[in-house]
Amino acid sequence: MLEKLKEALGAFGSFFFMPPLTNPKLAIDTLRISEAKYRSLFENIDQGVIYLDAAGIVMAVNQAAEQLLGLPRDVIIGRKFADSCFKVIKEDGSTFPEEQQSSALALHTGKPVEGVVMGLFNAERQSYIWVVVNSVPELRVGEQHPYQVLMTLTDVTRQKQSEGKLSMASVIFNNIGEGIFVTDKDKKIISVNEAFTTITGFTQQDVYGRSAGFLQAKKKNLKSDDELSGLTGNVTSWQGEVWRRHKSGIDFPSWTTVSEVRDSGGEVLHYVHVFMDITHFKKAQDHLGFLAYHDPLTKLPNRLLLKDRIDHSLQTALREGSEAAVLFLDLDRFKGINDTYGHAVGDGLLREVAKRIKNLVRKEDTVSRYAGDEFVVFMENIPDAKNPAKLAQKLIDTFDAPVYIKGFRLKISLSVGISLFPQDGKDTDTLIRNADAAMYRAKKEGRNNFQYYSLELTAEAFEKMSLECALRQCLDRHELILYYQPQVCLKTGKLVGVESLVRWMHPTQGLMSPDQFIPIAEESGFIVAIGEWVLQNACIQMRRWLDEGLQVNKMVVNVSAVQFLRSDFVAAVERILHSTGLAPSYLELELTGGSFMDNSEQTIKALNRLVAAGIDLTIDDFGVGCFSFNNLKRIPVKKLKINSTFVVDVLNNANDEDITRAVIALGHGLHLQVIAMGIESNAQQNRLMDLGCDEGQGYLYSSPVLPWSNIFQQLM
Repeated sequence: MLEKLKEALGAFGSFFFMPPLTNPKLAIDTLRISEAKYRSLFENIDQGVIYLDAAGIVMAVNQAAEQLLGLPRDVIIGRKFADSCFKVIKEDGSTFPEEQQSSALALHTGKPVEGVVMGLFNAERQSYIWVVVNSVPELRVGEQHPYQVLMTLTDVTRQKQSEGKLSMASVIFNNIGEGIFVTDKDKKIISVNEAFTTITGFTQQDVYGRSAGFLQAKKKNLKSDDELSGLTGNVTSWQGEVWRRHKSGIDFPSWTTVSEVRDSGGEVLHYVHVFMDITHFKKAQDHLGFLAYHDPLTKLPNRLLLKDRIDHSLQTALREGSEAAVLFLDLDRFKGINDTYGHAVGDGLLREVAKRIKNLVRKEDTVSRYAGDEFVVFMENIPDAKNPAKLAQKLIDTFDAPVYIKGFRLKISLSVGISLFPQDGKDTDTLIRNADAAMYRAKKEGRNNFQYYSLELTAEAFEKMSLECALRQCLDRHELILYYQPQVCLKTGKLVGVESLVRWMHPTQGLMSPDQFIPIAEESGFIVAIGEWVLQNACIQMRRWLDEGLQVNKMVVNVSAVQFLRSDFVAAVERILHSTGLAPSYLELELTGGSFMDNSEQTIKALNRLVAAGIDLTIDDFGVGCFSFNNLKRIPVKKLKINSTFVVDVLNNANDEDITRAVIALGHGLHLQVIAMGIESNAQQNRLMDLGCDEGQGYLYSSPVLPWSNIFQQLM
């Protein structure tokens, strides 16, 4: 190429070396003709041509060189070639030093430098073009150093880009994570990548020349040609799930894309199959599908699946005229177990509950974990309205046996509400809502029982929900009030303590007693916030009385079992005493016997910590409900409180008198003080004194009063 170019530009050489002519005019004409030929050839050749002088300064530039550099020639001429380019780079992207460029080497050595590839920045396009540069030095006769260099630039940008694409395709083919195999037009495998071998276990030698159908699993699959069946007309690719063979014999699902490769005439040359193993994806998809309709803890159907099944069943029942039932189950006092033993034990209990329910229902019944500790059983096609009651009683009876979770012996019970189709509702939401309302009635009736739905119960349930909603706002609205009732020594009549009693000034229903809202607060868990408020304000009031000089020995505060069973209860008491500045010796906590039914070392430890701090403990309502006398020996209480139900008839009922006498004797036998509540007459007081009771509380001395009452001064 270089020789042809030099030959073509030979006229340029004659421009400098003309033979002598005898006719001056003829010589000038010949020179002009030669120059014109050169100029035409120089400007129109498709290669860039640049002449450099001995100092590397550009002397001449043709149009092709202008286009390659993206600069007009008047900017290029008169400057060094390297200065005309923003940057010259090598094939590896690094800068091409000027002294190593072909023109500089040709000037320095006096020898041609050919086939040098370099990248030149095109100023107009703002991108690099790739050229092959040949530099030929020219010497005058008798001189050893070139006086100029002819430099040609051939544009090879497209070739370089093609090489880059091929190189990139090769890298991708060999390094991509997806398996790739290529077939010819007859669907015979001709090439595979490394990922193909990793995924299938087959090597290139194992599959070369075999039909693509060889890789398809025999079961759960398309026919061998179905991957290509969609490639018709203008469609050149297909995607779908294909089960593949593994060399080990284990089939696996793959997501496959098949693309055609055609020549310029439109004839198919190859098929490229790209696939990935989607085994884990399918498992995750199945798992997500399961989680969408099941409870992850118990594996029971969740609300969505329950509703779908009931909806479908009710349509059938409506057509056939059959009956169905919804049973709404709630674990009694589950929150206390969760708070006492932790969520791991609570979760284990829920799994055991789910298991016991599943073991009792019919095969066609649906058991769902509805929310938290709530479960729903849907019975379709029941023989009669009494049939759900039989199941409800079985469910209740099955929990007579204790549950053992992580070494703990737990005793629980169920409250069950029942609604019937079609009389109690003709759609899923109504039936569940009414069964829920019936369950609340079962709670109200003492728990551990079942109740059927009634219309009046619905109104009662909504009233309860409204009351609970208002209760949650009572603290922010400052609606709680503390009343105080004195406790006296029966022998001296002197004031020994004051019990704080909370009241709720409801915005519409007026002043409400604890019996009207405390059970709701305990069930909802809001009793914790109310209990802390009571303790805080009772301690503040006690501190105020002491500062005023009123000699009150004890401030008595009731503590709900829900409060006490919380792990942070003792810390909360210590924090409140510290913040109010009240000494622990002035505080007495009344705990219900139910607080100790599920006794544990944690409970005993908490009680001892309170006593060690100087706080007195009293067991409230002693003689009512279940209480282990063995616990009485273990817990460090100072006082027993006799329930008012025994005091009311202590004069008229021999049994009540015997129980009262026994409680007093038991207390004294354990070196405990005994206080009786509900004393309303002198006769009751005298009888209790005769029986040996130490202290008393009731309307005989004072009704619960506000803190500024002078009743306390009168009792001193």
